Amino acid sequence: MDEREELLKKIRILEEQIEYYKAREAQMEQMLAEYNALVKKQFELYDDFVKDIGTSRIIDSLTRTYNMEHMSKLISYYHQKAFEENRSYAVILVRLVDKNNDFEKHLIQLGKFLKSIVRVPMDSVGRFSDDTFIVLLTEITKENALKVAERIKNGCVSAVPCHVKVACRVYPDDEQNLENMIESLRQEIA
Repeated sequence: MDEREELLKKIRILEEQIEYYKAREAQMEQMLAEYNALVKKQFELYDDFVKDIGTSRIIDSLTRTYNMEHMSKLISYYHQKAFEENRSYAVILVRLVDKNNDFEKHLIQLGKFLKSIVRVPMDSVGRFSDDTFIVLLTEITKENALKVAERIKNGCVSAVPCHVKVACRVYPDDEQNLENMIESLRQEIA
């Protein structure tokens, strides 16, 4: 009788283990499904990003820099890549403060100047809003990003004869959340 009870006890333990492993298997299947959906979404975003490269749909017609839609995709893509690969990058906002009769001329001059400052093809310049440009500096230290921001600030004096405001943030040193980073830059140049 003792052997029978011991055998029944072992059977119950094995049945409990089977139930546990079935539940774990269901959890793993759910996790795989979520992961596959995430990877599929990332590929779709990448395809959307790549399909417009080299077309006029990504260029601002006035300044000949990237438009905001493209820059948003590019920065989001690079933010994800920097997170996954433990890299740093910087975002600089440059706002043209003086809105006089030569505003469009100054925007064009500022766009050309910013494109001449960055390391093509590593870095990118785009129009952020009516009076603001956004600069993405990839694979850069905070120290060097601040030097570039200072170079922009000082160079604008001779390249564009009007007042600009410049703000710089570096991932991950200053901010790890992209939306918070952009918002703090906006507030600084407002």
